[in-house]
Amino acid sequence: MEARERSGSPAGRSFAMLIPFLLFFAGVFCLGMYLYQSVVEETAFFGLLVGSTTQTVEITDEDTGFVPGERLNSLVKVPTIRYGKQFARLNVTWQSGGWSIQNIPVYLGSDKKILKKGAGMSFGSAFPGERGCTILSAHVTRDFAQLEDTPIGAVVLLETSYGPYTYRVDEKKNAKGEDRWYMDAGQNADLVLYTCYPRDNGGRRRTERCVLVCTLIDGTEVPR
Repeated sequence: MEARERSGSPAGRSFAMLIPFLLFFAGVFCLGMYLYQSVVEETAFFGLLVGSTTQTVEITDEDTGFVPGERLNSLVKVPTIRYGKQFARLNVTWQSGGWSIQNIPVYLGSDKKILKKGAGMSFGSAFPGERGCTILSAHVTRDFAQLEDTPIGAVVLLETSYGPYTYRVDEKKNAKGEDRWYMDAGQNADLVLYTCYPRDNGGRRRTERCVLVCTLIDGTEVPR
């Protein structure tokens, strides 16, 4: 009686042996993409390896379609703004001179895609002029690289699509670990700016945040 032929061709068996290696390399690729998103873009040391820690391509109003609005005499409600849409432009200055944060586009939302373009407003926080706290964040390796250098008393100007709002920096704090008080839209502040801290961390992952707490000093508010 003839022996039964062994099932499967040599080519098929070779491909089957390659599957674990293909899965391994796919896992390495996915892990590399994750590290790039969560570590490289948030770490000044690695930022220097892959490029400048500031935006190399300036985003202009013409690119986004954003137009700063004139100050209104009254404001019944904030106009409807879509998620991911630029609605403001941010500038921070101080009398002693030095570095200023200039012409940073501000978008509704704060996911990774938005923070690649500029500053993001946490969804669920208050719009400028509304009751509550406006919460803005940006990468320390990009638009908020010098946020930790901003002194008490600095002036923050938010030019929104429905009018300008001016704030004064009253407090500068560091939040550690899992402390997330600065994300509370109901806190006793009109504006919070925050980013990862410290800027120069020797290549280690940042777990702290630099937080500026600001008070509104000029701008049209929605009646409370």
